[in-house]
Amino acid sequence: MPEALDVDCPSCGAHLKVDPETQSVIWVDKKQAPARDFDDLVNRVHSQKSVLEEKFSRSVQQTKNSRDILDRKFEEARKRAEADPTGRPPNPFDNE
Repeated sequence: MPEALDVDCPSCGAHLKVDPETQSVIWVDKKQAPARDFDDLVNRVHSQKSVLEEKFSRSVQQTKNSRDILDRKFEEARKRAEADPTGRPPNPFDNE
């Protein structure tokens, strides 16, 4: 059984260990990113914060919409049940 080959990725600089038998990567050592300026990091956090707030507001809006839809469906089912009080709702397990 041959030993794993050590390869350096030319595009990202990562150090890879490749198994010659399976021809697959068995280990990756990613190159450490250089330290960034504090102001750049603060700007990055603020930009991520705005993206997260936007996603949260979209999620809240979708939840409100789904609640309205479910309320409408429930009211329609209630109206149908009141219109035919002796009727039995369909059983999903009946094959008729």
